[in-house]
Amino acid sequence: MLTEQQHAFFDAFGFIHLKQVFSAKEFEEITSEADKIFKQNAEKNPERSYQTIVGFVEQNAILSRLAVDERIHGVIEELLASDFVWGNSEGNKGSFNQDQLHNWHCDRVGEYDMQYARLKVMIYLTPTTRDGGALRVMPGSHRAPLHQAMVPLNSQGDNASQTVFGISGSEVPGYPLESNPGDVVFFNHYLFHAVYGKSSTRRYITLKYADKPTKHEHFESLKRHCQGQGYLHQAALSSTDPKMQRMLAPLIGT
Repeated sequence: MLTEQQHAFFDAFGFIHLKQVFSAKEFEEITSEADKIFKQNAEKNPERSYQTIVGFVEQNAILSRLAVDERIHGVIEELLASDFVWGNSEGNKGSFNQDQLHNWHCDRVGEYDMQYARLKVMIYLTPTTRDGGALRVMPGSHRAPLHQAMVPLNSQGDNASQTVFGISGSEVPGYPLESNPGDVVFFNHYLFHAVYGKSSTRRYITLKYADKPTKHEHFESLKRHCQGQGYLHQAALSSTDPKMQRMLAPLIGT
């Protein structure tokens, strides 16, 4: 599914941006179903201006197909070891006017073993641009020594990058992944990333995957991030899809 060059790109830089994976018609349906969940959640929690919904695709029959769609699942099969596992999903929606809300950070910073591969898949429902909410990544920061050099920024404090590098977060060298509806972004979960210029509403779906846990430390790492046994959505556990069942088997001991 991926070319030799795409594999080399991902290994070196820690991410890959596949454009127009879904057709306009397919994406219209994805967006419609996602907005239904966002609306229901907003009605339940009217006081919250930003929504982060865990177990997002699992609770919708149409969206749950994304986790096992060959255009996504097939790429994961090439980037992770065999018997990889499902790491849950999220749906996010909100408007921002302050850059400091999403400064440079790594979702899995400080993990003892960065060889335990973990991937994050981003599907943006809203177009993003360099200065309008695009995800910025630090190419190569999924590995030492660049990863360690970026760790001091992980507090996401307003002046973290100023203190460490003498420049603002938006000036830190990064690659903006400008996305249009239908695109899919895959990135190593140890990669440092940020978002700036978030003046408009951003809506996106996140899918998470990881290598098969084989050590106690792997299971503990999953647990720290509310993944693995005890954190799986009931809809995923009751899924009859063979791909989902295979992804869950190493986590539930079947």
